[in-house]
Amino acid sequence: MNAAQKRAMQYGNLINNTVNTIQEEQDKLNPEFEKIRGALDRSKVDQLDDVEYTKIQKNFADGTKKYQETLAKLEKGKAPARLMGTHITLVSAFRKYVEACADMTESIGDDKNIDRHKFDESEKGQDEAMDKFSKLIQKLTNLA
Repeated sequence: MNAAQKRAMQYGNLINNTVNTIQEEQDKLNPEFEKIRGALDRSKVDQLDDVEYTKIQKNFADGTKKYQETLAKLEKGKAPARLMGTHITLVSAFRKYVEACADMTESIGDDKNIDRHKFDESEKGQDEAMDKFSKLIQKLTNLA
């Protein structure tokens, strides 16, 4: 295997690992997101169980940290030359997603005090960034 093939294989593994990590974190956090979203929509945040609320805060913080670690790995990744432009745009989209996740985590304050505006804006930002990220992953798949 020559150097270019080796780099392409390593990059493919990086992208695969990144997508798998995102999927795992989303699978873990989505049910908790749905609880918060539902409580906000019904104006019943104060009725959430204290222990469960604290657990959700911790899990969101842990998930954001995992996304930040994944972003750091993606930023260090070395894409094959012909994929470099797409890689840079992909990293940018994922960075925006991670920033929106951090904003959502920050919006879930202590004592069941949720900054609804920040929560809603971060949800919108996550959706937009992940949509772009997904399209870029599809583009990389088609180029590979």
